[in-house]
Amino acid sequence: MSRKFLSHSLLACAFAFSLSGAAFAQSTTSDEAHKTKEATKDAADATADAAKHAAKTVVKGTKKAAKSTKKAVTPDTTSASCKDGTVQTGKTKTTACIDHGGVQ
Repeated sequence: MSRKFLSHSLLACAFAFSLSGAAFAQSTTSDEAHKTKEATKDAADATADAAKHAAKTVVKGTKKAAKSTKKAVTPDTTSASCKDGTVQTGKTKTTACIDHGGVQ
């Protein structure tokens, strides 16, 4: 009888320790899953911030390029037909013909 009692006691102890170990393992797994979820969220936020920054940089670069292209295409002077029959150039038509009787 004591042999049977001893074997059953050992079996019960082993079973009890395995269950408590499983509960601990489950708790640890849950903590790890939570940490992984948080790390994934942080990485996603960092990626979104980097994408926003990159997009802003592209927009600034595009605006700057468009402005310099417009300046290169648009001349600083214009030509105008003046009242005395000549064609003059200047920043504006009025200033082009200022010494030639005005714009025609």
